[in-house]
Amino acid sequence: MDIADFSYDEWSKELGTCIIENNSFCIAVFKTDGELLFANNAIRLFFGESQPIDSFLNPTFDKLINRSPEGTLLYKGFITFGDYSSVNNSISASVFLKNGKILISGGTDTNQLVINNSLMHKLNSEINILQRQLIKEKHNLETTLKQLNSVNSELKESNATKDKFFSIIAHDLKNPFTALIGFTGYLKENFKSMDPEEAEHMIELMNSSSRSTFSLLEDLLMWSRSQLGKISYNPQKLLFNQLWEESKFSFINQAQNKNIDIVFNDPQKVLLFCDSNMFNAILRNLVTNAIKYSHKGGRIIVSAEPEKYSAIITVKDYGVGIDSHRIENLWKIGGGVSTKGTDEESGTGLGLILCKEFTEAHGGKIWVESEVNVGSSFKFTIPLYLK
Repeated sequence: MDIADFSYDEWSKELGTCIIENNSFCIAVFKTDGELLFANNAIRLFFGESQPIDSFLNPTFDKLINRSPEGTLLYKGFITFGDYSSVNNSISASVFLKNGKILISGGTDTNQLVINNSLMHKLNSEINILQRQLIKEKHNLETTLKQLNSVNSELKESNATKDKFFSIIAHDLKNPFTALIGFTGYLKENFKSMDPEEAEHMIELMNSSSRSTFSLLEDLLMWSRSQLGKISYNPQKLLFNQLWEESKFSFINQAQNKNIDIVFNDPQKVLLFCDSNMFNAILRNLVTNAIKYSHKGGRIIVSAEPEKYSAIITVKDYGVGIDSHRIENLWKIGGGVSTKGTDEESGTGLGLILCKEFTEAHGGKIWVESEVNVGSSFKFTIPLYLK
């Protein structure tokens, strides 16, 4: 292209627009006294809120105008704008002096841009590495926190277990034996002078206390074995009515003493796949509890309802019922929810905890539906035997 073919006057308007609106090429004209005559958009971004000449950080405006020019070229190099308390910006500039005016033109130096971009890329990489490390550390901390919470929960459970053992030994086992010692001592001293009815009544009290204590010891020993992992799970094909016949002898006398009628309902002859010892322990505890909280002359219904893969076993009574706020703590060790029965029978709550553990060992669940002064239905699921 021949420069003679280009006319500045022809393109003066367009060139002026390009220069003024350009955001990458900087151009400004000052008087030597510091008065700004012209500045395009790009360089105005570097000027502060005060006088434009005060934005020259290195070299300062005074140093620029006091340099010795070479022809009209006063300075060629980097000019930094800003102040010492904020972010600074630099351009690669040429400064010209002519007729008492200074022309500053320049922009970003390509080499500097490449270097800066390289530094930014390296910084971003380091930030990304740091972020990954922080995420990893956060994950490790969360994992550690979960482990600590788990250990803390286990410690609480262990302390509750210890407290429950001490409570049983100190109160629930000591009191029945104290009563038995008192009964036997009284019989020893007064048996010859007692009438038959009084002796029979005392013997009945001793028998009831002995059975209650034996049941408590049975639960306590079984629970201790379960905590030590010494109870094995050995499921097999068993009929529900067969399991009922095996377990009912452990509580039939207790029911008869309160004149409670127990109705067994298994019309479909449900075939279960379960561990007989665990199942009998669940059934024994639930029926014993139903008797405990039923009124004399009451009724209890034990039934099975087969579903697709499991059966719902229900022990329903028409006794005192359970407050809704107490139900949540029924299955927690140390929950302190055991109350006296309708005939002042005592308990520890261990039986229900055993029921929950043994039900879950079968992959099932246990729950209760209850209403105060109406009764309770304890229900648990046990796998069916599928051919």
